[in-house]
Amino acid sequence: MNDNIDYKGIAVSVFEAMNTSEFSSFEKNAAENIQFDFPGVERIEGVKRVILFFKVLLRKYKNLKFDVNDVILGDKKACVVWTNHGEYKDGTNYENSGITLFHFTDDKVMFISDYFKDTSFTNS
Repeated sequence: MNDNIDYKGIAVSVFEAMNTSEFSSFEKNAAENIQFDFPGVERIEGVKRVILFFKVLLRKYKNLKFDVNDVILGDKKACVVWTNHGEYKDGTNYENSGITLFHFTDDKVMFISDYFKDTSFTNS
């Protein structure tokens, strides 16, 4: 792994972006042809489409906050262990936990894949 690239910081910044709905940092750190594998939908390709997906997903919630619990680093990979909690637009509480796997090429995120404990929300 390249010691000059902050893979942990880049991966954690994605959750900071989700918490603030501000994706300019993500856009800067993502490869133009990034791929995102999210449960319940087809693989999303391209940085603009991934950002649009994040924004559409966040519209389901009055609020949603991610907490990063751990980051495991490997060779040009990061695995973020997280929990989240919030409230759907209808007032129903929401919480989940999971991991997000990141693959990097140099200093750019090339691939993201999410794995959740509770995937029931993908059916709604």
